[in-house]
Amino acid sequence: MIALRAAIGALFSIGLVSRAIPLFADETRLLRQFPTEDGYLMLTIARNFALGHGFSTAAGTLPTNGTQPLMSAVYAGCFALFDGERVAGVRAVLAIQLVLALVGAVLLFLLSRRVLANHPRGNLVAALATAVWFASGIGVKHGMNCLETGAFAACVLWFVHAFLAPPDPLSPWSPRRALFLGAVLGLTLWARVDAVFLVLAACLVRFLLGPGARLAPTRAQFGAACVMGATAVTIIAPWLVHNYLGFGSIVPVSGRAEAGFGSFASNLAHLPVAIAEYVVAVIPVPASVETHPAVIAGSVVVIVAAGALAVRIAHRADARVRTFVVLLLLYAGGLALYYGFFFGVPFFLSRYMFPLAAFAAILWAAVVDALLARRPSRWPAVAVAGVTLALLLVANWRIYRDGRRHMHFQVVEWVQAHVPREAWVGAVQTGTLGFFHDRAINLDGKVNPAAHAAVREHRIPEYVVSQPIEYLADWAGLAEWAHIPLIATHFELVVADPEADLAVFRRRPR
Repeated sequence: MIALRAAIGALFSIGLVSRAIPLFADETRLLRQFPTEDGYLMLTIARNFALGHGFSTAAGTLPTNGTQPLMSAVYAGCFALFDGERVAGVRAVLAIQLVLALVGAVLLFLLSRRVLANHPRGNLVAALATAVWFASGIGVKHGMNCLETGAFAACVLWFVHAFLAPPDPLSPWSPRRALFLGAVLGLTLWARVDAVFLVLAACLVRFLLGPGARLAPTRAQFGAACVMGATAVTIIAPWLVHNYLGFGSIVPVSGRAEAGFGSFASNLAHLPVAIAEYVVAVIPVPASVETHPAVIAGSVVVIVAAGALAVRIAHRADARVRTFVVLLLLYAGGLALYYGFFFGVPFFLSRYMFPLAAFAAILWAAVVDALLARRPSRWPAVAVAGVTLALLLVANWRIYRDGRRHMHFQVVEWVQAHVPREAWVGAVQTGTLGFFHDRAINLDGKVNPAAHAAVREHRIPEYVVSQPIEYLADWAGLAEWAHIPLIATHFELVVADPEADLAVFRRRPR
């Protein structure tokens, strides 16, 4: 297995270098390689918080809860260190995400060793799983996107590692243990609110399974599950109360807006690929073919096969492995049910499924090890190491190759070149634009409760006209607004450039 050990070291180097390059690069790569549109939304909110405006957008004039609070506060600290300076703040945020990726790798290695404690090559398999996860092109992008994704994955790994404490995770718990696990879940909820599915899965496992991970619910186990769950809810309660009192719902406006973008089960065709990519680990699927019937069918086969294999392994394994598999399947089932049937925006599915990548990597590494162990020759190991290394090297090279491109900077550049800093600009997508032009009003409702209400009531044109918006600037599709009578009455289309993917309206003289 010398080839695998060498590949593991190379994969860690690839993952580290790929994440670190923008930190030492010029401003163009720094600002474009990793921060996504939604990442810039969070950075805008964090920067406003650092400047004393609270969680807000539009130069601090629009309060919002359309963010995940833990990392928004952490990133606010980055901007506070540099008095709100944008470039230095983004550099600091990327550095924190790099550290969190390393923390996640350590936690995954420790979790893998715990799950594989009885495996003859447990340390090697754990290292292989961690290296593949750390070097994954999908994982690199998600973990460095200037959102909460990397921190959330680390919190999930911390909880699962703590939940599987040896020798038997489901022997009777002390109140202290239930409180501790509830506290870790509470922190995970602050990192991302859809950790509620992890809370539900953990409580079900604690209640339904007794010592040895056998089905045997008892009153004591129900009490322990309630203590753990209640502790988690108590810790996240201030954020929920803030949301309800300030914005009328415990669900952040971003979640309500994104859920409204689709219809029932509209994401179902995109879900299999989003999960299967993590099971396969080293072969990403192009977005252009992810809804092809053959790709969907193949992805379903991969997922079913992985689930069946996990259940088979658990049936023969010790209590820790059985507990791990049941917890994972319940958690994955909750995520898949919600995001497949009740959520919009299929583009985000891969990011929302990202916590599953670490667990899938453990299964992937165990399967690779089992296949290689059957062959005494060293050449299969060399082949696996070489192919894995080549695939992940190419994936990270593509990230670097495209690192000076960004889907939204054409809008930013036009506004910076043609719009006075004091002028208000409206856009459906205001993440990147709003970070670089303070006076930007969000129109899709993801961070703007008033716009969200207008979207739901089908009166966005009226909302746009009522605001002090002098320009509308976004992707080329915005040009279609010229056919809306109220918009055409008050705004003139001044740029319609499909090649540059840019459309701009200017308010007509009043």
